[in-house]
Amino acid sequence: MDNKQAARFFLGANSPGGFYSLYDGFTDTERDHLYILKGGPGCGKSTFMKKLGAAAESEGYFVEYIHCSGDPESLDGVYVPKLNTAYVDGTSPHVIEPAFAGSQASYVNMGAFYDPVELAGRREAIAELTGRYKGHYARAFGLLGAVKALGGARPSEEALAAAEKRGRGLIRREIRGHGNGKTVKRFLSAYTCLGYMAYFDTVEALADRVFVLDNDLGLGYAVIEAAAREAESRGLMAVRCQWPLRPEVTEHLILPELGLALVSGTSELEYTGKMTRHMRLDAIPGKEELTELKPELKRLSKLRRALTEEAVSALQDAKAAHDELEEQYIPTVDFAGLDRLAERHIGALIDRRLQF
Repeated sequence: MDNKQAARFFLGANSPGGFYSLYDGFTDTERDHLYILKGGPGCGKSTFMKKLGAAAESEGYFVEYIHCSGDPESLDGVYVPKLNTAYVDGTSPHVIEPAFAGSQASYVNMGAFYDPVELAGRREAIAELTGRYKGHYARAFGLLGAVKALGGARPSEEALAAAEKRGRGLIRREIRGHGNGKTVKRFLSAYTCLGYMAYFDTVEALADRVFVLDNDLGLGYAVIEAAAREAESRGLMAVRCQWPLRPEVTEHLILPELGLALVSGTSELEYTGKMTRHMRLDAIPGKEELTELKPELKRLSKLRRALTEEAVSALQDAKAAHDELEEQYIPTVDFAGLDRLAERHIGALIDRRLQF
């Protein structure tokens, strides 16, 4: 994923089962060094990583940014593959601990820049706000569980077979060659305080050819899964982008070595970027079957939108409570010290002669 300037993903999802983490698969543990940032709210972790990413981009390096699914304007990680270096927020709910501390990963204690005496006087307010924002998240998770429970309109076995046949044709034409790549998992989409969203600009950054698969009937998932398995069997690098509502399901697939992406398109989250081909899988069922399915699709879509709006509202409430929590911490932070720390890390990242 290093032929373009930048890509943006999520590594965590607000899902029906709670917070779902893919953070353990962020980097290559055999060749990369991971800096794990430790510190509570308001201590500057996101700003620190934004500075590192901007510095790496200014030197011409490809940078992968990991955004927070609670607040997409905040960063939870930054990765520079060419420099085999990544930084990640390793605090709750995505706690990360190194397998081999020091050799494969290092801690960066950003909590050291708090004034503990000042914070001690704010303990009661911090506890109240922490409980409040966790409660809002619990409500969001419950609402997303209701979205999942709605299920979807199921097409006939004949329609599914026809979609799989089209998928085999696509795979035969588009997935060729062999490599020594690996599979990584990310989230391209997320339920956030800004709504149900996706970083579709990442698709265009990593793929020259984009195939959009209609997926309101769920026919796209089988095609994408088959394509992912074919790419993996050939050793091609595959970026499996999982579905936040069902994190075990691959929602989108990016094959950077082939410059190819397969994207699910739904009425809830439409792909509006440039596309090479639009596979109209939702038109596969015959006219009679579609006539039977459409009322159910319309009903389910209306219910999903209403529940999703309520889940987003709960995430907005969580964001507001977290903002108040950060306001308790920010006055206690030595930001001048944090700036000096960031400059040292930028120097070590860009000029490898510098050491910590």
